[in-house]
Amino acid sequence: MELKPPLQALLIASDNQMKIDVMTGYKRITIREGMRDYRQGPVMLCDEAEPWVVKAIIIDVQFKTLSQVTKEEWKADGFTSKKDMLTGMRRFYPTMTMDSSVTVIKWDNVSGLWTKKETIEFFSKNYGVKIHL
Repeated sequence: MELKPPLQALLIASDNQMKIDVMTGYKRITIREGMRDYRQGPVMLCDEAEPWVVKAIIIDVQFKTLSQVTKEEWKADGFTSKKDMLTGMRRFYPTMTMDSSVTVIKWDNVSGLWTKKETIEFFSKNYGVKIHL
């Protein structure tokens, strides 16, 4: 008998621009404080405050310090500089420093109701958020 891995979930901030970026595949990375036990495979990306969820596949998990996060990684996560990354991370983790341990999680293959073209267009129009191409 094969033991299947448990369903993993990642909370996404209640930010409509971030959600549409996830829905369209524009955002495919997150940086989280500490060493998190995420593994390659299915993950549900969800908002704890609203009924919103998409499925994705985790393709890479790396442990490092915040200072070791590469330019490509912090840019892909929406930051404009390492200083901006630290400031942004402190919104969620107030004691974060450049020496703090982080987990960098990358995903691909986002799917579900929220990824359908008509749903994305409706969400963009009704929430006033930009669709990145």
